[in-house]
Amino acid sequence: MHKRDLLMHKRWFRLFSWFALTIFMTFSVFLVQQNATVLKTSLIPTIMHKSFDGTVYPIQKVPNWAKLTTEEYKSVYTSIPSNKFVSTPYYDPNDFKTSFTSLKWGDPDTEDLRNAKITYSVPYMGNYSLDATEYSGSHLAVDIKVPKGTPVFAIGNGVVSKVSVQSSGFGNHVVVEHRNFPTIDNSNSFTTYYSSYSHLDSVLVSEGQVVDKGDQIGLSGESGTATTPHLHFQIDNGNADWHPYWPFTWQEAKDAGLDFFTAVNAGLGKDRATATTVNPMMYVQKYLDPSATVVENAATEATEAETAAEVEPVVEPATTPVVEPEPAAEVVEEEPYDPSTVVEASPEKVQFEVVIRASYEEGVTAYFTIYAKDESSGAYEGDFDGLVNLSLDNDIGELEKTRLSSGDFDEGKIKLSVANLRPGKTRIKVTFGQDVFYSDWFEVTEMEEEPQETVSSFSDVSASHENYEAITYLAENGVISGYPDGTFRPDNTVTRAEALRFVLEGIHASMEVGDLPFKDVAESEWYYKYVSTAHLRSIVAGYPDGSFRAGNVVSRAEFLKILLTAMEVKVSKNLKEDPFKDVDKGAWFAPYFDYAKDEGIIDSNLRAWPATGMKRSDVAEAMWRVMVD
Repeated sequence: MHKRDLLMHKRWFRLFSWFALTIFMTFSVFLVQQNATVLKTSLIPTIMHKSFDGTVYPIQKVPNWAKLTTEEYKSVYTSIPSNKFVSTPYYDPNDFKTSFTSLKWGDPDTEDLRNAKITYSVPYMGNYSLDATEYSGSHLAVDIKVPKGTPVFAIGNGVVSKVSVQSSGFGNHVVVEHRNFPTIDNSNSFTTYYSSYSHLDSVLVSEGQVVDKGDQIGLSGESGTATTPHLHFQIDNGNADWHPYWPFTWQEAKDAGLDFFTAVNAGLGKDRATATTVNPMMYVQKYLDPSATVVENAATEATEAETAAEVEPVVEPATTPVVEPEPAAEVVEEEPYDPSTVVEASPEKVQFEVVIRASYEEGVTAYFTIYAKDESSGAYEGDFDGLVNLSLDNDIGELEKTRLSSGDFDEGKIKLSVANLRPGKTRIKVTFGQDVFYSDWFEVTEMEEEPQETVSSFSDVSASHENYEAITYLAENGVISGYPDGTFRPDNTVTRAEALRFVLEGIHASMEVGDLPFKDVAESEWYYKYVSTAHLRSIVAGYPDGSFRAGNVVSRAEFLKILLTAMEVKVSKNLKEDPFKDVDKGAWFAPYFDYAKDEGIIDSNLRAWPATGMKRSDVAEAMWRVMVD
C-alpha cells in the first residue's frame, strides 16, 4: 500500500476510533440517566480487597463467665480484669446437645463446655430455648454473648458494603462483602459471602472501606432491639436478597398462626434460611488462620449512616438473661420480638397515635386521625407488614374501619370516623401485633332536646339564597352556627382566626396547644387554641415578620390552603399550565386553586380572584363542596 494511503488509513482509523469512543461515552451517559445501577456496576472501577488468606474469629476474647463476680458479669469490656478473659471457645455443634442441668457447677472437667454454651447463647439455626440445638429452629445466625465494648473484627479480607446506624432492628451493624472466598463445602470452589455484625455499640468503619482480616470494625453493644450486649454474627451467601437476611416476615408468621417466638421455634422459613446463609462459626473455624494478626482500633472512625436510607428486612430478636441454678453465672438466650416490631423492609418500629376530641353529642359522627410514627415521633415513611386492628373499649359507636394496612396510610396518617354515637365513655384501641395504642378517653353525652327541624333556617338565609344548601347542611351537622339574634350574616367577611375556627371545628379536630412563634397571638385570645392547633399541624405558617395577623380578612387563596391542608387533601405541586387567568402556575397557591377547579369547588373557569376576601357564605359553600365530595 502506498505510504500516503497508509497514512490516510491511519488517520481515518483514529477518527473512527474517536467517533466510536464518543458514541460509547454518550451512550454511557444515557445509561447513567436510565439506570444508575448499571453504570455503577459496569463503568465505575470495582473496589478490590486482598485475596483470601484465611479467617479470624469475629470476637477474640470472651469472659470466663464462671469466674466473674455478679458486678463483673454486668460490666463493660474494659472494666473486667484481663486475667478473667479467655480465648474465644471453639464452636462445636455437639456441645448444644448437652443440657445445662447435667453440668455440675464448679466441675473443672465441664467448665469449658459450660463457658462455650454461655458464650454461644443461640446456635446456628437454633431456637430460643435454654438448651437449643442446631436446626431446632430458623435462627440463621450465631449469637455471641460478650460485654458491651468488646472489640469486633472482620473475619476476612473484604469491602464494607453496608453501615447502618439505627435504634431498632439489627441496631448498629456492619456488612462486609468477601469476594472469591472458598465455599464452606469445597475449598477449591469460590463464591461471594457477606458477613454481618449486628447490635454494635460503635461502628468504626465506613461504606466502601477496604478491610483486612483482623481489622477492628466496631465495638459490641446492645443497640437496636436488644436487652443484653451480644454480637449477632451471620454469613449470607449470594442467594440472599438483602443483608443481613431474615427468613420470614411478620405477615407470614401471622398467616401461620404464630408469633415471632413460636415462628422461629417452629422453624418458619428454615428452607430459606439454610439456602441463603452458612454456619458462620463453622466457616470461620474451617479456614481459621492461627497466625493471623488481629489489630485493635486500627480502623478509622465511620461517618454515621442516615437511618432513613437504610432498609431492614426484619427486626432481629432481642436478648434477655436466663439465670442458671448456680448464682455466680448467667446464661443469656434470645427471646422473641414483639411481633409488631417484625417489619419487612423497614428500618424502625412503627408506633401509632390517635387524636380525637374529648366530647361529642349523641347521634353525631366523631372524626379522628391515626398517625403512624417512627421511634423519634416523626412521620413513619416506610411500609409496615401486618394489619392494624381498630376497636372501641366500650361499644358505643360504629367505626368506619376496623382493619388497616400500610397502604391505607397517606404520608403517615389516616382520617377515620365513629358514627352513630351513643351516650357513654370510650376510647379507640389500636392493636398492631402485640403492641396496643389508645386514644384519649372521649365522652358522648345525651342530647338535652330533640334537634329543631329548622336549625339552619336563619332569618337572613332564605331557601332561594344561592348558598342555602351549603349553609343548611353545615348548620344541621353542627359545623357552623349563627348569631344570637337568629341571623347568619352571610355577607360578613371572615378573619383568618375565624377561618381556622370554621375549618377545625368542621373537621372535629382535637385542639393542640403549644408555644407559638407569632408575636401577635396572646394566650388569652379566644382563637389561641385554633392558631396553635393549625400551626402544630403545619396548616398555617404566619408571615415573615413573625406575625399571624389573626384579624385580617382571609383571602380566597389563604382559605383554600387552610381548608384543603386541614382536610388532608393531596394536591399536585407540579402544574403544567395556569389553572386560572389570574393564578400563575408558579404561585404558592396555584395547586390549591387547580384542585378546587378540578373538583368543582370554584365555579368560574376563567378567574379565581385569589386576593379577594372570603365571606361567611363563601366559607360555607367551599367547606360543603369539599365535605360532600
